[in-house]
Amino acid sequence: MTSPESPERPASWTEALDRLEAHADRAEQMLRGASAAPAPPPWQPPADLGPLPNELVPRARMLLARQQRLMAAIPGALSENRRQQRVADRVGDATAAAVTPVYLDVTA
Repeated sequence: MTSPESPERPASWTEALDRLEAHADRAEQMLRGASAAPAPPPWQPPADLGPLPNELVPRARMLLARQQRLMAAIPGALSENRRQQRVADRVGDATAAAVTPVYLDVTA
């Protein structure tokens, strides 16, 4: 049995690319603000599969381009998230009623 910290290594290059695509899918969902699927297991690079087969090179290149687009989009999304948090904090501060005691126990 594997733990999230040490997932099984992929048995094929196809499986390795499938796993990377699952991570990209989740990142895209998160950037869109959609409810993201549960995190896939951490990706482990295949160590014993040999070189990437030629027929999978186009898929790997497309996945690399997709990951690069995602990495470029993340700073903007984080900045927008911080901006929205600052606005929400200001609105909360401006609209929150001051907490004042309503009852004073003078018998205690």
